[in-house]
Amino acid sequence: MDDPGSETSGSGSLPMSSGEPPLRTTFAHRLVLAVVPAAILVVIAASAIWGDSGLLVRYELTTRLQQANAQFADLDRENQRIVHELVSMEQDPVVLERVVAEELGWARDGAVVYRFEDPR
Repeated sequence: MDDPGSETSGSGSLPMSSGEPPLRTTFAHRLVLAVVPAAILVVIAASAIWGDSGLLVRYELTTRLQQANAQFADLDRENQRIVHELVSMEQDPVVLERVVAEELGWARDGAVVYRFEDPR
């Protein structure tokens, strides 16, 4: 007679214990334990590179910051040049007269103004 605690799956088969999982479940379990952490690492790496605050965005922002700083430096130099020119015009009437002659084409009475225009 068959033992009630064991199962048989036909004639000549070995009994299977009910507490041991089949081989496929063990393989699937191992596969899940290997694939899920790998997938999580891939998602984290992709986010670190292409995410909203990833490496590519940070590189682009750094480049834009350097361009803005260079533009600021150019504007600051131009501003200092203009301030220097304004101070020179306020302090030296010869400089003021030269600027008026260049910008407006005005001259003292009896003076001759020569203008050279670009041929384009």
